[in-house]
Formats: sequence, C-alpha cells, structure tokens
Amino acid sequence: MKLYVCWGTFEVPVVRAHPCKVAHDALLAAGHEPEVVKAYSFGPVPEALQTAARKEVKRLTGQSWVPVLVTDDGEAIHESKAIVAWAATNPASSASPA
Repeated sequence: MKLYVCWGTFEVPVVRAHPCKVAHDALLAAGHEPEVVKAYSFGPVPEALQTAARKEVKRLTGQSWVPVLVTDDGEAIHESKAIVAWAATNPASSASPA
C-alpha cells in the first residue's frame, strides 16, 4: 500500500488539520503501515513541471492533488475524507496467534 502525500505527514500549525496528515493518521490508527511517497510540488503546477510522483498521481486518478492511497489490490483512493472512510472500514488484519 502506498500513500502519496505533498511534503510529509507532520504537524502543520494551521487552523485546520493538513489533509495528508489526516489520511496518514487514519491509516496508522487502522493498523496499516503505508509506504509514504512524497509527491512534493503543488497540484495546479503545469504537468510538464510536476514531479514523477505527481505525474503518477495524475495517471492513477486523473487529477494532481494528494493525498492518494493506492491499496494492495491497486485501487486508487483520493481525498483525505475518502481515505479516512476506507481506513475505518478496512482495518489491517491482526496477526494470528502463535
């Protein structure tokens, strides 16, 4: 599973929570450990100037905005609210007892 984010998943001192951090926190709370891919750049930058990761986001979803989750079965989910909802309904399976 991969989670494409802008610059990272750290705290941002703003009025509202940063969407990339919200998505990452929801996945961690559900027991997932996604590979975090930093897409850098900014969504509205012309495609010719975008990073390879932003171009991959556009190929997967048809748009350049992050966060984007790519599940282990290849489903691409974009927007933090959709990723939070997916995490809530798809918790990581717990390890079986030894």
